Amino acid sequence: MTIDENGIQLDSFADIFDTLSQGFKDIYGDDINIDQDTPDGQQIAIYANTVYDLQSLLAKIYNGFDPDQAEGRELDKILKLIATSRLAATKSTVDINITVSSNVILPSDYTVKDTSGQEWVVNQEETLTTGVNLISFKAVDWGAVEASADTITKPVTILTQVTSLTNPAAAIAGRNEETDIELRKRRNKLIGYNSVSTVGGVLGKLLKLDDVADAVIYENQTDVYDTTRDIDAHTMWIICEGGDINSIAEIIAKDKTIGCGLKGNIEETYVENFERSNGTFRVHYHDVKFDRPVEADVYMRMNVTKRLPTDIIDTDAIKAALAALEFNINQTITATELYATIYSAGTTFIASDLELSWDEITWVDDILTSDYDERPIIDVDNITITEV
Repeated sequence: MTIDENGIQLDSFADIFDTLSQGFKDIYGDDINIDQDTPDGQQIAIYANTVYDLQSLLAKIYNGFDPDQAEGRELDKILKLIATSRLAATKSTVDINITVSSNVILPSDYTVKDTSGQEWVVNQEETLTTGVNLISFKAVDWGAVEASADTITKPVTILTQVTSLTNPAAAIAGRNEETDIELRKRRNKLIGYNSVSTVGGVLGKLLKLDDVADAVIYENQTDVYDTTRDIDAHTMWIICEGGDINSIAEIIAKDKTIGCGLKGNIEETYVENFERSNGTFRVHYHDVKFDRPVEADVYMRMNVTKRLPTDIIDTDAIKAALAALEFNINQTITATELYATIYSAGTTFIASDLELSWDEITWVDDILTSDYDERPIIDVDNITITEV
């Protein structure tokens, strides 16, 4: 075994066995019988296996100090150095519009359900005012519980003041416990977000929140209105996918610079309490705005040709592979990069003439650019495959 500037290199079992065999020969003579079916040969093999196991243990300990190679608990310990921990399994979240006829307090166990019978519970006690209130809920069950828009409409907990409820957008699916690979990727992102800039600080904290899948921030630092992105002067536009509304509002209120305006359709008030010297409190209200991303349907069409006359083309598998792709907010889709996903569904065909569109009217064969607040999605029903 060697440890140098290149790291740790282990001896193979065969090399260890040969070294021990030579040692035995140096002691007992070259005529010693160390065949595998002899007592001496088996004894050397036992020693060699023990040495190999010890070297493997040392390598694991050595690599446990490297965040790119550490696994499991070792990786968890390293992340403490940057005040980060592995993301636990989470529950799906959804924003629900609740209409009430008069002011009412939703208890922390207020529960509703969707058309599939899945139950959703409010994150915390909420005070609602007469009219429509947008409140975050979580699924009762852990994992990727899904609910399409306008499917959560039935109260389980009955309050006479609640006249109607519905979710204007689909739920953000929960996740299983973060894997080592996912954790390493997130660590690398977090290191990049350890910035002194306001935008970097806010973005880094948003991405660390449970249930936040993605976030993006645009800012207009100029004195004039930004016509391209529709942002007023000296204003930030924050778009956050997933996450609790109250938690997002708290981060924005605490970390944005003084005098900076905010853009967004979701409005929340973060309340900050300051204690006076006489023990009384002064309350300051932060009005916060941000947006959720808009799902943008991507339409696709392509031709496929059999490689051999007897080949069978599984077009459903091609569609399923493309629909499984996940995109970020404002991500650009390059048509040529999608061919790799297409061919992951089989080798019996040749794909060609791939085109993309937002509206099935204007088609492009190179790059499709989403809007600043859009997250592209591909649905199997929006993919047309023609066999030629």
